[in-house]
Amino acid sequence: MPSRKTKDERLSGKEPVFIIKPVAKGHGLDYLHLALAVLVVVLIGFAFALAYSKPAQISTCNSISCGNPQHNESQVLSAANHALVYYSSLNTSLSLLPYYSKVNQSTAFYVPSGKYWLVVIPYVNPFNGLITYNFSMTVYDSNLSIKNAFINSIVPAKIQGKSVVGFGTISVDNTAVCNTTGPMPVYLITDPYAPGAFAAIRTLINASSAYGSRIDSKYFMVFSKYAISKYQGFGLQQTQLLGNYMYCASKQPNFKQFMSNLSIAYTGQPLDNLTLGDVARGSSLDMENLASCLSNSSTAINYQADLASNYNITSTPQLIVNCKYLTIPQTLYYAINYSLKGTR
Repeated sequence: MPSRKTKDERLSGKEPVFIIKPVAKGHGLDYLHLALAVLVVVLIGFAFALAYSKPAQISTCNSISCGNPQHNESQVLSAANHALVYYSSLNTSLSLLPYYSKVNQSTAFYVPSGKYWLVVIPYVNPFNGLITYNFSMTVYDSNLSIKNAFINSIVPAKIQGKSVVGFGTISVDNTAVCNTTGPMPVYLITDPYAPGAFAAIRTLINASSAYGSRIDSKYFMVFSKYAISKYQGFGLQQTQLLGNYMYCASKQPNFKQFMSNLSIAYTGQPLDNLTLGDVARGSSLDMENLASCLSNSSTAINYQADLASNYNITSTPQLIVNCKYLTIPQTLYYAINYSLKGTR
């Protein structure tokens, strides 16, 4: 019969011993069971967290995803380009915006929550070192109308038949009939008293030298608010005489010299016939041809005013390139290059 070991003998045999202490007397709960209970609670909480948590979602909505927009990116950009023309009619520095916009770099993003598009159009700021900034507008997806724009909250009106198609270039659908055979026509339309009129003429003269026989330059004079403001002090005939001389001189080879001499005599006010005649002779113009042109210049200038009206030109100086594009002197070369590229 095996002998029974006492408690001391069992301890002396190095057998493993677990000593479990109660948490408190009379409660029947020891530290081991308490730790296991806490672990179970933690695991249950973690399970609930996994069940109800959702992965983070990053919106990547663009022209073809999210929200099923009625229109695509191309349609939205076209609508924005049409609306951009509106700014050219403003009597502020914003009128330059259509000509300095890089529409070929524009992007559009659909915003499903608002059912509109955000259009971002890079543009060059001519008054700040030609640094490129972003102009943006929001476009309703339902009808492609403009919701808002970030500059002074000016919402463009609906413009028919015009669209910005390139840097410094506005296309015009309903153009007047003009001669498009031979060299590409480039028409400068300006009030002779408009700020920048003389500089615009020099720009086109230089462009004529640069492009040679590829373009046919013509200079159209219109009498707008700048000339009208001088009628009271100088009378209609003397005020318009400057424009008549500039138009007729532009038909002669020495027009560049005439404008150079005229810029010396011109002080911003109308010049009399004697002074203008001296400038013409000093520029070696053909005086007989000049006199013939001057006698019929009023009729020609009236026709030019009709042409400007047909293109809805409300501010000058402005240029018509190849009968279907509008531009300003600062972006003339871009418009000419755009048109020449399209006619190849």
